[in-house]
Amino acid sequence: MKAAIYCRLSKEDEYKVGESESIQNQKSMLVQYAIERGFDIYQIYSDEDYSGIDRDRPAFNAMIQAASEHRFDLVLAKTQSRFTRDMELVEKYLHGKFIEWGIRFIAVVDHVDTDDRANKKSRQINGLVNEWYLEDLSNNVRSVLDHKRREGQYIASFALYGYRKDPSAKGKLQIDPEAAAVVERIFEMTLSGIGAHKIAQILNSEGIPSPTAYKQRNGIHYKISAKNPNASLWSCPTIYQMLHNQTYAGNLVQGRHKKVSYKSKKTVWLPKSEWIVVPDTHEAIIDLETFERVQETLKNRARSGSNGMVHPLARKVVCGCCGSIMEQSGSGENRANGTRRRYLRCRMHQRAPERCSNKTCTDLNALEETVLQRIRTYVEDYFDPQKVDLPQRDDPAQKREQAKRAELRRLKGEVERRRKAIQELYLDKASGLIDAGMFSQMNQSFLEEVKQAEARILILETELGQQKTEREETEAQMQRVRQFAAVPVLTRELVVLLLHRVVVSPKDPETGKQAVTIEWNF
Repeated sequence: MKAAIYCRLSKEDEYKVGESESIQNQKSMLVQYAIERGFDIYQIYSDEDYSGIDRDRPAFNAMIQAASEHRFDLVLAKTQSRFTRDMELVEKYLHGKFIEWGIRFIAVVDHVDTDDRANKKSRQINGLVNEWYLEDLSNNVRSVLDHKRREGQYIASFALYGYRKDPSAKGKLQIDPEAAAVVERIFEMTLSGIGAHKIAQILNSEGIPSPTAYKQRNGIHYKISAKNPNASLWSCPTIYQMLHNQTYAGNLVQGRHKKVSYKSKKTVWLPKSEWIVVPDTHEAIIDLETFERVQETLKNRARSGSNGMVHPLARKVVCGCCGSIMEQSGSGENRANGTRRRYLRCRMHQRAPERCSNKTCTDLNALEETVLQRIRTYVEDYFDPQKVDLPQRDDPAQKREQAKRAELRRLKGEVERRRKAIQELYLDKASGLIDAGMFSQMNQSFLEEVKQAEARILILETELGQQKTEREETEAQMQRVRQFAAVPVLTRELVVLLLHRVVVSPKDPETGKQAVTIEWNF
């Protein structure tokens, strides 16, 4: 009689490396049992780091396949729970398929034997107890993990892209400078109006490894699903998940989804109100203000154009007749500089002309220029660059600078006087007014005083030079403020920040003029 031996080590024993002693013990016991009873061992099947509820155990499924082909006559396991903890599988195989296939099942420790009809109820009770055990264990594990999440401990197996696990503090994150630079760049590109698809294209074209590829490149044993062969590339969903993840702003977000059941691997997303968010648990890669601006930008997101850029007024322009969003379209004509003419048309008129009569095609370039001029006018009326409070040096700092300059003038004067004194001293020696010994003593004293004064002069000139640099930096800051106040270009970020919407009315048939009304966010 041929016997298949099945061994399993619980997934909870992840700290064990390689083929554990527990597996070896199971094998030794079952091999000895088979030899004592004269069974021929067909094959030993072993699953390590798999839960008894898991239906995707590779060795288990290989054994079931071989059983269906009747390659052996019985299955040996240490206990029924080693075979499975799922009551449904107990009924399916022990009391169903194995009987059809003529396969006997023996659990050595439990004294389970499917040839013994009398202990069927015992097998069923064992199955129920095993399943209850798993359910209680699942609830306990979930409670412990939720407690750790609320304590601000990061419990995921792998650190979020942009971070690494702190080796000196369990459950804490620290910034990974290389990946963090990519995260910052993604947020910057989003604020500049580049769409997620274009961002992914840029990163892939530059050969920047995706989060999955980055983990693997750094020696992290991260498994790629066979269903996703392109996991090594950046994608839109990856970009969107990063842009919405508040963890990058220093607030740890966990518990966003959960398993539907301890018997299933399927997960469902939880409502945002049920997420566990703990603020200020780690250093932020993206400051909170920038993160919130990105969220506002994403709320107003629109499809990007052929160049991957979202035009600044996307989803902000509405029809003055029906209130529908006006969509971008091209005329097919090219300008002298090779660029295509762009227009906005009422979405409702295109789809249901009977509900909106606005068939005006609004020149998008002209509209963008009009909006930009309105913003500039608004800025000129309410913003004075000269009144911007730049970091000012305090009065004590100015007084210290004046004192240093006065000291510098005094020391330079003293150095000049000492050098003249040395010259006169030499003349006195040459005239015989003083002897050589006195000359040497006085000359040495004057030279020491000059040396000390010049050392102090060098320090003062260095410090005053740095203060001059500070004044130049202040002037440079003021120059940048003036440039921003001039609003040189209309950007998506600026539109989202300032404009609620732009209402465009149809052209007046007599004058050809088109009314444009801007509704501000303030």
